[in-house]
Amino acid sequence: MIEEQNSQLESIEARHRAVFEDIVRRYGISRSEWRSLSHWSSEVAVNAYYADLVVISRPERTGQMSDPPGLAESLVLSSGRPIILFPPRGTASRVRRILIGWNATREAIRAVADAVPLLARADAVEVLIVDHQRQRARHGQEPGAEIARRLAALGARVEVQPLSSGGQDLGHLLLSQAVAFRADLLVMGAYGHSTLREWLFGGVTRTALYQAGLPVLMSR
Repeated sequence: MIEEQNSQLESIEARHRAVFEDIVRRYGISRSEWRSLSHWSSEVAVNAYYADLVVISRPERTGQMSDPPGLAESLVLSSGRPIILFPPRGTASRVRRILIGWNATREAIRAVADAVPLLARADAVEVLIVDHQRQRARHGQEPGAEIARRLAALGARVEVQPLSSGGQDLGHLLLSQAVAFRADLLVMGAYGHSTLREWLFGGVTRTALYQAGLPVLMSR
């Protein structure tokens, strides 16, 4: 059984490596490296520490707190790097339209800073602010104005969209607005913490982490 499992793993790795090498050739990537890791939970995290950006498939799970932690959860909470999570079986495309979930927190500020290279090249950027009345001191007199000016100075075409949740779930509201805006990418801060046995995420982060139908850039 062990030999059969190892054979299956080698076959899977060979297929993935062939895809990787085909992409490298197709796009003329001058520097690349394939690494096969035996213990992903620790080795992937160590490699992520030194990356500018980590791209990974988002988990296909319900996101209950009782679920065991996975690769995505570990990297989002502990790597300190921006993570782009792709929906399962999703396909990459040019990032033309970007939605920012903005609440003026440290995590959101970090996410926008990490996404600047993409934001500067986007055709359209929408800064979504939900229920800013609850955090007036954080947002200032004109919610979203400063972040919009900052991004516009980089060349981005930015609009600020203030919304009231009206009692709706904030995570689902964020994802539905991404669909309405026809966003290619959602940029948001990741909120949560880890304990010895649990990975505890805020509600909005959990919804995006497990249910988003578009790529999501998360930073913490």
